[in-house]
Amino acid sequence: MRSRLIVSILVAFSLFAISPAMHAQNSAKTGPEAAAAIPDLTGNWAPHRPVPVTPETALCGIRTVCDELRGVTPPPMAQKLEEPEMQPWAEEKYRAVKEGKSRDPNFTGCTPQSPTDLMLDNRRIIELRQFPDMVLLLFDEDHLVRRIYLDGRGHPDGNLNTWMGHSIGKYEGDTLVVDTIGFNDKNWIDRQGHPHSDALHLVERFRRLNQNSLEYEVTINDPKAYKKPWTKKMVQDLLPPGFELLEGDMCDELLEMGTHYSAKPDK
Repeated sequence: MRSRLIVSILVAFSLFAISPAMHAQNSAKTGPEAAAAIPDLTGNWAPHRPVPVTPETALCGIRTVCDELRGVTPPPMAQKLEEPEMQPWAEEKYRAVKEGKSRDPNFTGCTPQSPTDLMLDNRRIIELRQFPDMVLLLFDEDHLVRRIYLDGRGHPDGNLNTWMGHSIGKYEGDTLVVDTIGFNDKNWIDRQGHPHSDALHLVERFRRLNQNSLEYEVTINDPKAYKKPWTKKMVQDLLPPGFELLEGDMCDELLEMGTHYSAKPDK
């Protein structure tokens, strides 16, 4: 009986001594795996195009113009899709844009572009920076910044009525998934002039296709403006190391020169 008791005590001490070591091994094993689960999306990104940006091609000036000067057909600003089914008021607004009766509020009133307009605009350069509790999207246009919170918070209550909305995100495998609400209705979804309401709800996905390519996909859900959700995609190219994001303030420059659209009467 005494021998059995001694053996039991020795076994218990052995397990007690072994379990911390096993825990340490598991921690060491899962640590790198946990780190690898967060995809590296950091970098300066610009819309994909056939002609790469180099000191030589940069001499052309605006990159879309550079493509044309080199005889290369510029790629579309975003994936070509069938037009989404719109509510009557949104369809009327969109038709006015297509007929030249309505102009981009970003040009006519110096208003900020929406998050999707910035991401789908082939003129914009984006700097993406990742932190444990936040992702920052920095834009050359008007020093615009998007903060995507990763700390588990939800959206605030109430009507935010903002230009960029309130964004929360999480990683799902190799993809950063971002949920954004809280918009006003004063800018466009994209350069094509699709309108939106204050009920706009975005679900964005950022995924690295390879070392040099970032896929951006957004699902637009706005029941006040559209009859069902719809999706757009765009691929971004990684810019060379050492690239610096410079400010773009075309709006003020045009105002100073008196050539801004807001200085001209509508026809």
